[in-house]
Amino acid sequence: MRAERYKDYMYNLIDRAVRDIGPREPCSGQEKELGRMLIDEFKPVCDSTVTESFTCSPTTFLGFFPIIVLLYIASAALYWVFPPAAAVLMTIAMLIFIFEFVRYREFIDFLYPKKQGENAIGVIKPRGEVKRRIIVSGHLDTAYEFNIWLFFKNAAIPVMIVTILAFVFMFGISIAKTAAWAQGAGAQPVYLYLGIAGVALYPLVGMFLFFHTYAPVPGAMDNMAGCAVTAALGKYLGDAKNSGEFFPENTEVVLVGMACEEAGLRGTRRYVEKHLKEFKEIPTYGVFVDGVYDEKYLTVIHREICTGAKHDPALVKMALNAAAKRNWPMLRTVIPLGASDATEFSRAGIAATTLLCQDTSRLVPNYHTRFDTIEHIRPQSLAVMLQVVIDMVEQVDAQ
Repeated sequence: MRAERYKDYMYNLIDRAVRDIGPREPCSGQEKELGRMLIDEFKPVCDSTVTESFTCSPTTFLGFFPIIVLLYIASAALYWVFPPAAAVLMTIAMLIFIFEFVRYREFIDFLYPKKQGENAIGVIKPRGEVKRRIIVSGHLDTAYEFNIWLFFKNAAIPVMIVTILAFVFMFGISIAKTAAWAQGAGAQPVYLYLGIAGVALYPLVGMFLFFHTYAPVPGAMDNMAGCAVTAALGKYLGDAKNSGEFFPENTEVVLVGMACEEAGLRGTRRYVEKHLKEFKEIPTYGVFVDGVYDEKYLTVIHREICTGAKHDPALVKMALNAAAKRNWPMLRTVIPLGASDATEFSRAGIAATTLLCQDTSRLVPNYHTRFDTIEHIRPQSLAVMLQVVIDMVEQVDAQ
């Protein structure tokens, strides 16, 4: 397996970044430092390298939780005295939640401070004419630690579901009592019991004031591992160009360290906005590598439920073929909650998918917590992921 010889390179790159740079908050100096470290890795093998700056409000995503919790509390109080106001506040809360968290849209970002992010990009030209392009990317930033996930572990998912249902419940009873109030029937006993239930949910909803800290996690698996695979692809292609191994004939390979994924995919959104015209000029594919720590969970994502993104079936099939060629089982699945950078490509009509080596059937202890350290990464998972990516590049070039 060609990728095997880059296993130590990837593992050591992760170790160096986590140890020397540390956690990488979106738009922070540490995130930019990692981007520039990747540029240094790209330069010997790329025909060109560049960093692209952009502006976003990185603390909006997830930072809106206190707002909607306070709106819930205010609505539960107003429910008793003036239900129309409660209905209005809950409508605002639900819109914020749906647009920011479910659909990953910049709905209330204008309320938060603007900061500068920076994507790191390297381009490798093929031997011949550029007829197609494949973009391979890992994201630079790390998540803020999720307290709910740290303390509740696998139980965090049902806790989150019940909390979301609590918001839906408060929204529903506010609307119902407003309608009854308008007809003079708001004093019926049923509304008393519903209101008491809404108040009883206070403690559960209140936990989301502390959903996450503002301390970013180490980010070895998520997603320094993806960055290391991206850099190793460049290293492989640099070696292959003169060794007789596969090197693309007509496919431009773009390596990207993407910023602000954990801030609601802002870095990829800006990247797509900037380059969409050129992406439409020739067939372009996006392969996003994320969450690599154990090769037995080799996975390709074909759909992301929240964002509505449906990833390119042909590219998903390429990933499955690459794994089958090596006799590696690969799971084809969806992301039910949250999103990956591939969302922004697929929503813009650019073929994309995300590759993982992460158990998505549960909340693993090193996901978005302080335990996301290098000790949890199997070096072999890096080699397996790199080989899948190399084989996918080869398939794209053979078209």
